[in-house]
Amino acid sequence: MCAASGTSQTIFTADDLVDQNIGALVAYYPGATLVFRQYGIGFCCHADQTLSELALKKGLDVNLVANALYQLPKGPVSLPNPNDTDAFIDFILTRYHQVHRDEIAELVLLARKVEAVHGDHPDVPAGLADELFATAENLDMHMAKEEAVLFPAMREMHKNGVISPALALPIHCMREEHDDHGQAIHRLQELTNNCTVPEGVCASWRALYSGTGKLIEDLVAHMYLENAILFPQFE
Repeated sequence: MCAASGTSQTIFTADDLVDQNIGALVAYYPGATLVFRQYGIGFCCHADQTLSELALKKGLDVNLVANALYQLPKGPVSLPNPNDTDAFIDFILTRYHQVHRDEIAELVLLARKVEAVHGDHPDVPAGLADELFATAENLDMHMAKEEAVLFPAMREMHKNGVISPALALPIHCMREEHDDHGQAIHRLQELTNNCTVPEGVCASWRALYSGTGKLIEDLVAHMYLENAILFPQFE
């Protein structure tokens, strides 16, 4: 499979991973961002670069990183055929839109608890709850526009077999908002020291950073699937 090309087949060997885009690897391999953090590979702003390109920049053995990805217990996952617009959009709605809404609300509450209880800890993520709340609001508005306007228009165009330039502007706006979400990811990483759990902290703190790490991974995958696979079909 070539994930970067948007096909829906599965990557079968570790050797196949080295030339895949970082965004595709995050989308297809749950837990990929844990590996990237372990090796110091940036994944938020480099979604369109290949694993081999980033490993070369970091002076890493790309095969070691690829093998670590290949050994992840949950991956790879199968995605709907990108040519099936309805199925692909439905996947995005259920796997990302609804999951974001469900999980960020809980993360905000958890962050407020950790900040309140551990306010005197030198590594407390002060401001994380507010950043998560702002991310939730901005993301919800973004997703609502996709759900109410963009996705229905895509479904209708695909059904009729006619791609109109009318979607160029709304897609451009969605891409710009994705850039804003990327900046929010950077702020979440800074506030949590890249989701690094301090030694000896409570279970709530650990759950908060685990959940924030998953949110970041989901956002990177979500944006990649739209930017690199869904949107280009209608531009």
